[in-house]
Amino acid sequence: MKSSSYILFALTVLLGLTLSSCEDLTERNKNPNNPTEVSPNFILTYVLTNTGKLVFNLGNDGSKIGAAMQYMQVGTNENAAVVNQYAWTQDDWRGYFDILRNNQLVYEAGVRENNKFFQSVALVMKSYLYGLLTDLYGDIPYSESLQAKAGTFFPKYDNQADVYKGIMTDLKQADALLSALEAKDAIQPTADVMFKGNAAKWKKFTNALRLRYAMRLSEKKGEMSAMGVDIVAEFKAAADQAFAANGDDATIAFLGTEKDNSAKGGPMNSSNPNFLLKPGKPFVDKLLALKDPRLHRVIQPVQRKWDRSVTRETVVTVTNLFGENYSVTLVPADDKSADTSLYVGLPVGLPITQAISYNKGSDNTAYHNERNPYISFLHERYRKNADPLVPMNLMTYAEVEFLLAEAAQRGDFGITDAELHYKNAIRAAMTKMGVFESNAFNFDAYYAQPSVAYAPAGNKLERIMEQKWISSWFGVESWFDWRRTGYPALKAGVVAQYGDAIPVRYIYPSPSLDPKYLVNYDAAVSRLGSTSFIPSGQSKDHHYAKMWLLQGTSKPW
Repeated sequence: MKSSSYILFALTVLLGLTLSSCEDLTERNKNPNNPTEVSPNFILTYVLTNTGKLVFNLGNDGSKIGAAMQYMQVGTNENAAVVNQYAWTQDDWRGYFDILRNNQLVYEAGVRENNKFFQSVALVMKSYLYGLLTDLYGDIPYSESLQAKAGTFFPKYDNQADVYKGIMTDLKQADALLSALEAKDAIQPTADVMFKGNAAKWKKFTNALRLRYAMRLSEKKGEMSAMGVDIVAEFKAAADQAFAANGDDATIAFLGTEKDNSAKGGPMNSSNPNFLLKPGKPFVDKLLALKDPRLHRVIQPVQRKWDRSVTRETVVTVTNLFGENYSVTLVPADDKSADTSLYVGLPVGLPITQAISYNKGSDNTAYHNERNPYISFLHERYRKNADPLVPMNLMTYAEVEFLLAEAAQRGDFGITDAELHYKNAIRAAMTKMGVFESNAFNFDAYYAQPSVAYAPAGNKLERIMEQKWISSWFGVESWFDWRRTGYPALKAGVVAQYGDAIPVRYIYPSPSLDPKYLVNYDAAVSRLGSTSFIPSGQSKDHHYAKMWLLQGTSKPW
C-alpha cells in the first residue's frame, strides 16, 4: 500500500474521533469564518480501515470465535475461562455503530453531490456491518438507529428477519447504482484502501455479499419469501457477477508503521510477544491427517519433541515445506501417552492447570506458562506488525467458490458442478496462503486423497464445509457456517461452562437502565429461543440462546 494511503489513514483516525458524535455533523463542520465540507474520501478510508480491524479482531488474537471454531486455545490462565471454556460475557457494539455513523456521512455526501459511487459503497458497507451485528447478536437496532439528531435516542431492536430483508434490499440497490455509474461518479483511489476506486471490484463485492446472505438464509427461504425476498432468485442473480479470482478479494493490508495500522499481535500493539495463544489440537490434527501444506504457513514445530528413537536429548534442525528452519530438541519419550508429533496442538477446553502443562510429561522444568515448548506456537507472522499472509479479509474469492459449491450440492439454487467449485475454492484458499510458492507441493496429489476429494465423500455437504473451515482459518465465517449446517462436527471441551455444546450467539451489551431502553431490549430478549443449555433462572440474553435464524432448524445442535 502506498505511503499516501498511510497518510490518509492517519488523518481519518483523527476524523473518526470527531465524527463519532451523535450531533448533526453536517452542521458541526460548517464554520462561518472558514466554510468547509469534509470530503467523503477521508471518511471512507476511516470506514474501511476500521471495519477491517474490527473483522480481523473478531477471529484473531484470542477471540471467542477463534476458540469456538477450535483454531486456537489459550495455553495459560490469562482469559482461559472466557476462551477455552466458553464463559462468554457481554460484548460491546459501540465500535460497529461508530463506523456506521461515519458511513452514513459517506452516503449523505453521495446524495448531496449526486455521486452514485459513494452512495453504492456506503450501502455495501452498511449491509456488511449490520450483517455482522445481526449475525452475532440476533435482533438489533436497525431501522431507527443512527437517528439521534432526529431525537431517536432509544431505537427499537428490529426483528432479525427484517434486518436481513433490509440487507438484501440495500445490496440489490447498490448493485443497480454501480451498474449505472457515470463519468462524474468517482472515488479517490488513495481513499479506497480496499479496491483503489475500482467500481468493477465493488460490484463483485456487492454480489459476493448477496451470495453470502442468500446462503445464510437458506434454511429460512419460506419465511423470507413471505416477506417478499426470493432467496434463490437473489443467489442466481448474483452468482455470475461475484468474485472470479483471488485478485478480486475484499482485503486490506496492515501497513505496520504505527500502532493504528498494525496487526494486534505485533510489537506496535503488544509490548510482549503473544505466545499465550496455542493452535487448537482438532485443527492441527486435521491438517496433519490431510498432509495439508497450510500447516507450515500458520503453525511452528514444537521446540522440544518427544521421540522414541533417541536415547538422549539431541538438537536437530527442521526445515518446513517453505524453507523455514527451526531448532528442535528431540527428547527421549519415556511415557507412552506423550504426543510425539512435530506439530502439537492444545486440546480443547482443558482445565487451566492441564492446559499450562499439557504434554510436558516427566519434564519438571518450570517453563513460563505461555512458553510450554512441547506445544506448537502460532507462526511468527502472527507476532508481527504486518505480514503479507495476515491481512484483514472482509470476503474472499475462495468463500465465493465454496458458496457456489454448496449451492450446487444443495441442488435448488440453479448452480451446477459442485466438484468444480469445491476444487476451485481449495485452490484459491491455498493460493492466498502462498502454498504454491513451494515446488514440493503437488495440488493434484493433495486433492486425490479420499479424505479431500469430493466424489468419494459420503456426506458431500460435510466435505465442503470441512474444507471451508480449514480455509477460513482465524476468520468468522466458519462459525456462522457451522451454526447453520452443524459442520464440521466439532465437540466442546471437557470443562465447557454450559455443557457439551459450542455457543451460538453474542450476548447483548449491558443494557441501559433507562426504561425507554429496557422496553426495547426486553422485547428483543423475549424473542430469543431458550435452549436446554441455559441454566434455570438465567436470562435468555445468553450465548446459548437461539436467534430467529436458527430457530426451528435443529442446527447446529
